[in-house]
Amino acid sequence: QHIKENLDRRNDLKMDFGNARIHQGKRLISAREITFSYTDKPVWQSPLSFEIFSGERIKITGSNGSGKTTLLKIIFGKLQPLAGQLEMQPFTCLYMDQDFSLVDGCLTVLEQIQSYNHSLRLDHELKTILHRFLFPEETWNKPCRQLSGGEKMRLVFACLMVSNQTPDLFVLDEPTNNLDIDSLEVVTSILRDYQGTLLVISHDSYFLREIGIEK
Repeated sequence: QHIKENLDRRNDLKMDFGNARIHQGKRLISAREITFSYTDKPVWQSPLSFEIFSGERIKITGSNGSGKTTLLKIIFGKLQPLAGQLEMQPFTCLYMDQDFSLVDGCLTVLEQIQSYNHSLRLDHELKTILHRFLFPEETWNKPCRQLSGGEKMRLVFACLMVSNQTPDLFVLDEPTNNLDIDSLEVVTSILRDYQGTLLVISHDSYFLREIGIEK
């Protein structure tokens, strides 16, 4: 019975979660010999060259201090490389950091999802979506600052479903840290069916394999 309920829940999430708008195989980012430095010491031992195409599933690995966050800031346009060429096409992106800063700790669970209700869904629809993402009625008035990491991640995806604004590029920073089993099932199911571009910082080989990381 428990397995059947999990399968039913996954099917519900697959039906409602939207897809990115950019067609598969379009070049989103092209980097040629880019460098960056905070002092006189380069962040990377050698310049970076890479291309990212829509629909790709890519992992970024590296030890602490190896420049992963700097690379993400460059991809998001928050930093400019000191040298080299960087070409970026217009696309929408969402960065889910380890602190889940997309979730407002001052809001309750219900208030958080209401803040993403741009399409003016009815209140009972929002509550139905919360149920699907494992938020029963007794959690709706719970302050978001009291949520676990897994709960916050599920709430972010619920908000995205409500807003119907799926990004062309998802970036997830160590998404499986401190995730409970139910949260991991939900997140894995959604990412497996997501049709946009996925960029993941993770060392969790099982999770990366389950979501189809290929590069």
